[in-house]
Amino acid sequence: MNIDEEAERINEWIEENKLAKALLKKSSLNREELEALMLYFSDDDISFRDLSSKLEINRSGAWKRWKKGYNKIIKSFFTLELAVYGGLLDPEATKLFVDDLRDYLKLSKREGDKEAIRRRLEKRMTEMEKQNVDR
Repeated sequence: MNIDEEAERINEWIEENKLAKALLKKSSLNREELEALMLYFSDDDISFRDLSSKLEINRSGAWKRWKKGYNKIIKSFFTLELAVYGGLLDPEATKLFVDDLRDYLKLSKREGDKEAIRRRLEKRMTEMEKQNVDR
């Protein structure tokens, strides 16, 4: 798949996938960072020159967008780790996160029924949202 096709697939996924839209809305990433990250990691051979061309920005801008998004993901990971380690999340919330991570791992390895996994993720996200509203 070439970079134009991949960019179109990513944009469609963000627009049409309800879970992706909801997660993006609540995440620290903005859409431009998400697109840059997804494009970059979609192909082992992509360069920042290719990325900048597709994003219609200069090469340093493409790198900065990717780096900023990547740093946000790493920072979020450590924030979650700290919250779990410090006992800031209740056991049920921690269980939901662990179950989500297991399902995300299955998706990344292309194991199991993709739609069933996505339904479970959506269900747990709804449960987590309900827990946050109830607090």
